[in-house]
Amino acid sequence: MTTRPSLIQAERVDWASLRCGCGETGAHVPETFARLLEAGSPAEIAEATLEGHINIQSLLFEVAVPVTSLIAAALQEDLAEPVRLRLLNDLLTCVAGESHWTEVEEGAPEIEVDCQIAAREAIWTLYQEYATGHAMLARYILEEVDPDEERFSHFDAKLISRVQKATKRH
Repeated sequence: MTTRPSLIQAERVDWASLRCGCGETGAHVPETFARLLEAGSPAEIAEATLEGHINIQSLLFEVAVPVTSLIAAALQEDLAEPVRLRLLNDLLTCVAGESHWTEVEEGAPEIEVDCQIAAREAIWTLYQEYATGHAMLARYILEEVDPDEERFSHFDAKLISRVQKATKRH
């Protein structure tokens, strides 16, 4: 197995101290994340889902914040295209969701803000995705995470017409 920076980053987190959407601690999340990164089929991707752990119906749990950092690192790694797409979808969930009511009660009312800050680690990777990859998905993420509104507007003006033209061809 390849040594991935995202999995090395996972070792730095005390997962057992974090709340998870499945009702357990987050101790199992790094293993699930590692399986997702190595998934080679849609079935393997489905089995290694982060849904139900980082979120339930877009309501976020404490583990979403360090998972966002793992995704930011993983997006810069060599990934199978379906895995990259899954991670981008999970990242959008983290940055655009909101805290689960149980997290609000535990004193974490804005988990999505912490996720947005963590996602900024991948800002240029997200712009690369916008320019050449999963454009609209990356655009939605950038809209939530880029604190430089002027930069986002400039890139958006340059790239949105390309995206629209490419969409019309398909």
